[in-house]
Amino acid sequence: MTRTLRFPWYLCVPLLLPLAFPIRGAVTDLRAWQLSRQAETRQNLALFDEALALRRQAVLARPGDARAQLALAERARGLWYFRDTETLRREADVAFGRATELSPHWPVPHYEHARMYAFKAQHARALSLLAPALDLDPNNAGYWLERARLLGALGRATEARAAYGRCLGLKWSRECERGAR
Repeated sequence: MTRTLRFPWYLCVPLLLPLAFPIRGAVTDLRAWQLSRQAETRQNLALFDEALALRRQAVLARPGDARAQLALAERARGLWYFRDTETLRREADVAFGRATELSPHWPVPHYEHARMYAFKAQHARALSLLAPALDLDPNNAGYWLERARLLGALGRATEARAAYGRCLGLKWSRECERGAR
């Protein structure tokens, strides 16, 4: 009969403990990803309230994820366009703000936030929200085009023409060319 030596398993615990944190993070990331995919599916099925609820859960799973915050803001913004409730507007504003805090060098949340107010014809507010996006990415023709549209809507024709000119200099588009004239 062979005898085996007993292995002191309790000595392995300190060695395996550091693996628990990366595993926990990976599981959390996977859960947030699954919630995001479910939200997209619900959105495509026109189940907008369910999609927004799933986006909220994804943000709770990964509160430090700027992309999740942006996706939540975009869903709340979309519902605010049509329902026009203060709660949805505030939720979108907070989520856009959180996305910019989490990723301060990312211009997209600023641009998307500006579009939120441009859609509701609050052009002055949209223009002020667009400024940081232009500061972060001054070579983005789309941001200059949006600025030109907002300035035109505010009746600031000279500034709008200059913005259309900058847009045209970065990337040709028919709208930029018409506006620059």
